[in-house]
Amino acid sequence: MDFINFETEVNSITFSSPAEGLELEYKTSSFRLPNSFWETVSSFANTAGGLIVLGVSENKEAHTYTIVGVDDIEGVRQSLFNDNNNPSCISKPVITDQDVRITAYRGKRLIQIQIHPEQYNLRPVKYRDIAYVRTDDGDRKATEDQLQYFLIEQQRNIDTELLNNFDISDLNLKTVKQYQDELVERTTFENYQTQDVQELLNDLGVCRRDRTSSERKYKLCKGGLLFFGKLNSIMDVYPRFQLDYRKYNSDKAEDWIDRVSSGDLNFPDLNIFSFYKLVLPKLQSGVPDKYLQDNNLTRGSYFADLQLAAKEALVNALMHAYYNGQTAIKIIDRPSYFEFSNPGQMRVSEESFLRGQDSVTRNDEVAMLFRKVGISEKAASGGPRILLAATRNHLLDPEVIVDYERNVTTIRVWKVDVVSYIDSEIKLDEAEKFIIDYLNEHGVFKFKDIFDATGSQFGSESTFRKKLQYLIDEDIILVEGKGRSSRYVFVRTEEQMRVDRVKMVKELEKKLL
Repeated sequence: MDFINFETEVNSITFSSPAEGLELEYKTSSFRLPNSFWETVSSFANTAGGLIVLGVSENKEAHTYTIVGVDDIEGVRQSLFNDNNNPSCISKPVITDQDVRITAYRGKRLIQIQIHPEQYNLRPVKYRDIAYVRTDDGDRKATEDQLQYFLIEQQRNIDTELLNNFDISDLNLKTVKQYQDELVERTTFENYQTQDVQELLNDLGVCRRDRTSSERKYKLCKGGLLFFGKLNSIMDVYPRFQLDYRKYNSDKAEDWIDRVSSGDLNFPDLNIFSFYKLVLPKLQSGVPDKYLQDNNLTRGSYFADLQLAAKEALVNALMHAYYNGQTAIKIIDRPSYFEFSNPGQMRVSEESFLRGQDSVTRNDEVAMLFRKVGISEKAASGGPRILLAATRNHLLDPEVIVDYERNVTTIRVWKVDVVSYIDSEIKLDEAEKFIIDYLNEHGVFKFKDIFDATGSQFGSESTFRKKLQYLIDEDIILVEGKGRSSRYVFVRTEEQMRVDRVKMVKELEKKLL
């Protein structure tokens, strides 16, 4: 989270926004650091990072904050860096000079400290040998499951670990044959067609030679078991393994109309590959075949783009899941959106994911098996394709949500544009739809510009202002400035603003290229 400019973001010593949340914490600190300061540092470093502001008190009953200031700025700052470099306080230094900013508001001085998320394989950061995580209601001690997750994340080659006492009999050979047929179809390597099962599995790395033993036997690896295994065999290694797809006929329906789930009598031996082959056609059929037109009056790319985005999000959930987790991989298909949830936090930032800057795979063997048959074609391509589908077809921005308390990552891919979504929520008339559509296209407008664009088709200026005011009252549109300089923009969440920044950078890169 960026430093706060109190001069522009609050209007008095006592304020209610910006409020504390997952990435913002206020603390009083007159002459020394509060006792809870390093707990928050630990929790931010172990989750998504955040901003701590010293010199602000909280009134929990009134849900307000008051700027009280820090009296001994230099003393508190020196204490901060002394503790930051003291391993008996915090397990590793996480704060640099650039992360600390001293600001002032109405004569009160504040200290703002940015805490960056620690790299996934260097967590947890501990305060006095205790790890904390950030939740909706503050800082909490990490649970045993969360500590186990941190420990496993420090390891490399998670799914290439070899298994004792497992062999080909633990695999669903129908799934292996289906995969082999795809290999033959997609490659020119003739050996794939004539190899027996054991040779194929050896070549694919599903079975690997155990070089720690003098016998040097081939053993099944964890990723191969996940990808091709029988359900009972998979659950011997991953007791909470579950894959679940549900389709609903409305956005608010609670009863599903179609389901593919581990343990269901219809799917007795569901593994990663068989789940993918069953669910992908269902997702693709869940994309309406709309005929949209772009500026060149040709058929738009909506149908193909959304199908590809759904495929990328499905593969992403299966490749990057933390299979030792407590929750299922869950795929939700509703009329307005797809939702893909998998246990495990993202190993890269949301911006890196959407821009395709980096790919850090949790399950290397699973990823390799997808790539071998061209299902996952290029590293780090999934996020950009999901974002492109939304941008090119003027859909709602994709959402990436990480639940650090439950260690779950959720990606929502919308099938609808802004006008359709808002219309479904509050029912817009034609003038209001025009305003939303105009703002979606231009990003910002002044009243004169949009009214001129209407050609007076929606009545007088005062009538049209009432339509605009209605959208402001509904917290859909935000007005910035006063009088003739007023500008109108969408009300944006922190999540949406992050996506906006990615779009802006990608557009700049496109222009430079």
